[in-house]
Amino acid sequence: MQLPKVGLSYAQERLGINALQNYAANNSQIWRETSTGDVGIDGNLEFVNPDGFATGKVIAVQVKSGPSYFKHESTEGWKFYPEEKHRAYWESFPLPVILVLHDPTTNHSYWADVRQALRTPARTEKSFIEVPQYNLLQSTEPTQLFATAGVQAEPFIVDLEEVLKVLLSTCYRDAGFPLSYFDLFTHGLTNICRSIYYGMDMVCNAVEFNLLVKRSEFGMGMGYQEHHFLFNYVKFLLAQGLAQIDFADCLIDWEDREMQPHFVAPLTARGRALVKLIHQKEAELVKAGKMLDAGLLHVAQEGFFGMQVESYYQRFPRIEQFQAALAAGK
Repeated sequence: MQLPKVGLSYAQERLGINALQNYAANNSQIWRETSTGDVGIDGNLEFVNPDGFATGKVIAVQVKSGPSYFKHESTEGWKFYPEEKHRAYWESFPLPVILVLHDPTTNHSYWADVRQALRTPARTEKSFIEVPQYNLLQSTEPTQLFATAGVQAEPFIVDLEEVLKVLLSTCYRDAGFPLSYFDLFTHGLTNICRSIYYGMDMVCNAVEFNLLVKRSEFGMGMGYQEHHFLFNYVKFLLAQGLAQIDFADCLIDWEDREMQPHFVAPLTARGRALVKLIHQKEAELVKAGKMLDAGLLHVAQEGFFGMQVESYYQRFPRIEQFQAALAAGK
């Protein structure tokens, strides 16, 4: 009598999936395996914060298990050569995609954020994705695994009044760079206060105004510590759930291009509630005579931004010529 035979590949695949299940259980995270229609994603992990609350921050996971995936060594780990269809699928996926290589002989798993690698210009030229040996899944903190999903190690502040206090009190007090988180938040409001803008032009304008108010003898100075102060503000917005920021894209600028990110992000309901709280506090100060009534001018009010025409107007004729030349060649 002949019976169906279970191949070795099935056992290896299940060992890889089990490694994800064990990681989720050991770290109090939520693992949901894809039961049907697996076309490049084996399941999802949802981040559970240290207080035990499910956050809605989700990453997709693809598991590859077996010794064949460890044949191509790289300087820091192993090379994984994705099929072209998977490159396109993972790059355009709406969630961060974590590739996990599982070694059944050692029961160790190693990971890489493949969507991030495929979206980073400096890395997309390579035919392979490097999975570093130091990214051992079993010893990875969940906040690190969920980094491109916008998860931050900074604790969540429940009370909006306390969030406002932190915005006001978190200041960079160097004489050449007087700036607070509150400056950055209120200067960045745009789109009828439904969105927050972040860019170095806004930062420089705020610093230069503060220097003028203080009648400082110093000019604006910006170095390593100032840049980290600014990027920590971006992380604060995420940690407190104030804006829907594409943090994965921010990290491409910050880590790979070594520059500040530049974005316009929608405020969350909580972010909009913070704007209302600022309005309320301003009205109380006016009523108490501690601020003048400025009519339609408010502390939390939209500002406008746009591309500087001077930076690209010289290209106008060339753009027109390019279009005309291609159209003529059809």
